[in-house]
Amino acid sequence: MRIFRVSRQAGSALWSQKGKAFLMLLGIAVGIMLLTAVVGLSQGVEKRISEITALFGPRAIVIQAGGGRFGGPGDRSASSSTLKLEDAMAIRNRLSERAVVAAAFVTDDIPIKSGDTNAQTDVMAADPNFPQAYDWYVASGDPLDEDDERAMSRVCVLGATIARNFFPEQDPVGQRIMINRVWFTVKGVLTSRGTNAMGFDMDDRLWIPLSTGMRRVFHQDYIRNIRLNVRSADDVAAVTDEATNLLRDRHHIRTPEEDDFRLRTPDFIAQRVRSMARTTELVGAALATVALIVGGVVLMNILLLSLSERIPEIGLKRALGASQHDIFAEFLAESIIVSLMGMALGVLLGLVPVFLIPKLFPLMPMAVTWRTFAYAALFSSFVGGIFGVQPARRAARLDPVEALR
Repeated sequence: MRIFRVSRQAGSALWSQKGKAFLMLLGIAVGIMLLTAVVGLSQGVEKRISEITALFGPRAIVIQAGGGRFGGPGDRSASSSTLKLEDAMAIRNRLSERAVVAAAFVTDDIPIKSGDTNAQTDVMAADPNFPQAYDWYVASGDPLDEDDERAMSRVCVLGATIARNFFPEQDPVGQRIMINRVWFTVKGVLTSRGTNAMGFDMDDRLWIPLSTGMRRVFHQDYIRNIRLNVRSADDVAAVTDEATNLLRDRHHIRTPEEDDFRLRTPDFIAQRVRSMARTTELVGAALATVALIVGGVVLMNILLLSLSERIPEIGLKRALGASQHDIFAEFLAESIIVSLMGMALGVLLGLVPVFLIPKLFPLMPMAVTWRTFAYAALFSSFVGGIFGVQPARRAARLDPVEALR
């Protein structure tokens, strides 16, 4: 009851000086608005990491041709032809009990045609292990198998978008489609993956046997990536190290020479995404901190200014039996209440960029969770409590006799 009474008195005092109360809450609102945007970015980054990890595969390891830096002409670390089919076979022989291994390469914007329909899409050439390695299986028809690989068969598996666009009113399985001027027979259609976190349609692609892609369509003797789907999440780090050492030994790379391949794991991707957002988060957090401190200083000064105008009121309350603690509690309550009002306004203003920025910039992740409101309430109460102590203490120490004069 006492808390309710003090809060009601504080609210009445703020209502009687609405102009000053608005100026006080405005400073807090600016800081909370920035804080809301920063928390929204942080939560959006974590959500984006979860989406990318789920799409990439929580137990996946991807080995890509080319080193980790950009080299000049002739630098083997910059080449995209540094992985051979024999490398994938060596990794499979060494790690088959702990991971499914698939060799593949993708070629972008390849012309395809069926009937009067033409398009350009990504063509993935992969060995028969790709469904298990990518956790991506056929929804209808049959997958590519070992017989297709041995015979360099001209068969393919379509993504859901390709199947829908080229064969909208018929079963795609058994239909003919031209890929880079070579006719293929559709053997199956993959399950739909939808759009990834970067906005790309995962179903706008098709798959052909690796041997067919290397010898009949693209005429190349190298692969561009090797994908491992580790059977146990606890083995990801160990398998990564063993695959790295095996490739370095096969490619005769010695320390401190640069690797001519790159390994990507879910942890690596998460670190890269966080590092890209870290600068923005730090700048936003610094601005929010400065804004909250400035808002707290403004709040304190306005309360001190209003204190000089309310000296007779304080003297009358003391004369009627109010203690120093009562006066202190009322002024501190005013500071905290106006801070919470600033929090409400700041959160409302901060939600605008949280919802607007992803629409304008799809690659900028934003999200709203309970942490947005918890942090706003915590920091606004903290600012109100800290910067409200000095005015409350000064009001409580006023001599009642001098105040009444």
